Amino acid sequence: MRRFRSIYSGLILALLAVCSAQSQTLTTYAAQDSVEVGDLIYYSLVLQADKEYMEIIFPDTLSFPPYLEIREKQQFKLSTFKDSLSYSLQNFGTNDLAIPPLEVLLISENDTTILLSDPVNIPYRTVINEETALQALKPLFTFPRIWWPWLLGALLAGGIFWYFWRNRETDPATEKQPTIEIPPFENPLERLEKDLHHYRSQFNFSEPDSFKAYYSGISDAIRRYFEDLYKIPALESTSRELMRYLDVYGIDQEMTELTRSVVMEADLVKFAKYFPDREDALKVFNKALQFLDKAKSADQIRIKQLRTEYNNRYGLNQATEGSDGMG
Repeated sequence: MRRFRSIYSGLILALLAVCSAQSQTLTTYAAQDSVEVGDLIYYSLVLQADKEYMEIIFPDTLSFPPYLEIREKQQFKLSTFKDSLSYSLQNFGTNDLAIPPLEVLLISENDTTILLSDPVNIPYRTVINEETALQALKPLFTFPRIWWPWLLGALLAGGIFWYFWRNRETDPATEKQPTIEIPPFENPLERLEKDLHHYRSQFNFSEPDSFKAYYSGISDAIRRYFEDLYKIPALESTSRELMRYLDVYGIDQEMTELTRSVVMEADLVKFAKYFPDREDALKVFNKALQFLDKAKSADQIRIKQLRTEYNNRYGLNQATEGSDGMG
């Protein structure tokens, strides 16, 4: 891997040298010809400017598709007019990779120039082809439904209901009023904090098999928080679908980025056979705690609305229910 990155860096320097004899250009370069989930993609933008600019802004994390995460950035700058930025991107998608044209801003004193990179399309690598695709062993047949057992059961149930209704107790004194049990109010913030500390306390660093359950638990705790508070079907959604939901619902940007990092690292452990170490496991727990702290401040109004709906549903006095948030 280090040798490949050295060769890749050499290619970027060569591209910078070639651009030295040209006017203002933006060259796009990607090293891979196919990808799988968890692969690192080396993507570079090489700029040949026509003059000196006050500032050059290359694309950041939000410019890339949500299934790509920036692992590392490295800048190669040979002169005032020749500059480039090399990205190490990790792929979490399961389809063909498509990087759209990205903007590079050239800021001068009186104007801003926008250059667009070339789009990059890399096919997804799969081990299944047309010859090995699964086929149905036998054709499917439909059978006529048998209706008479349903009719017989309905008549029998109707007879039993009529018998007990005719012989029911009519004395009001003997009738017992049903007792309605009011379930306790579940604060999503309290549940999230409890779940995170539970998975942390159950995690054993000395057992490699426990890493998968630990990462899945941390990811599911955050997904469950969105289900409880925002009614988003997060537990049954893929990571990509979840990130789309967060964008549609306008979730806080910091909470969205922390969620993206946690669930994608969990996907690596669950599906890409990635083996983290103790330091990685502590980092993902700290990200989850950062998410909890941000949610405490960003979702206070929504928590109060949830408690108000609970009180109205069961006819409770909100003044007797205590605090709506967490300290």
